[in-house]
Amino acid sequence: MLRRLLPALLLTALAAAGVPAAAVPAAAAAHAAPSPSAEPAAASVKYYVVRNQFNGEPEFLFEIAQRFLGSGDRNDEIFALNRGRLQPDGLRLTKPEAILPGWILQLPADAEGVGVQTGPLPTVTIAEPAPAQALTPVKSGPAWWLWAALASAAVVVVAGATAAWWLIRRRRQASAAPSPSPLWPDTDRYYRLEDTAG
Repeated sequence: MLRRLLPALLLTALAAAGVPAAAVPAAAAAHAAPSPSAEPAAASVKYYVVRNQFNGEPEFLFEIAQRFLGSGDRNDEIFALNRGRLQPDGLRLTKPEAILPGWILQLPADAEGVGVQTGPLPTVTIAEPAPAQALTPVKSGPAWWLWAALASAAVVVVAGATAAWWLIRRRRQASAAPSPSPLWPDTDRYYRLEDTAG
């Protein structure tokens, strides 16, 4: 009872004195009783991380069972130990013939060979996707139709200016040109001579 009470009193006294909890020696933490919610240590198992290939061929459960358990017929045992377990890529083992590189496969206790690891089975956690953020529209220049309208207006202005210049030039040329000569140039003179004769 005194062992449980002593670390609590020590922490309370240090907190009252303003000493941070990180400064408490590790020895006081060692005397503290484990909390009832503490998880037990994971059991040690044998497991294998699937490679891209073995001897130039893709790996599959039959070959893994043959290599580490002595018989390919024991692939059902490996499948039963790993069925439905979450793998690092977010997928799960659902068919014995479908395994992918990087998957962690628990093996039966009698498995042995190069590549077999012993220890707690690595836990796989898939990170939650970040919450979707509201998309803000990118500010851009005027819409395409505004540019089209401006281009069309520019074409109309240039065409109108060209037509006006052509008409003004034609009028100037017409007014500067000499008047056409009459069909009968001396008609007036002829009539005047006739009047004077009679």
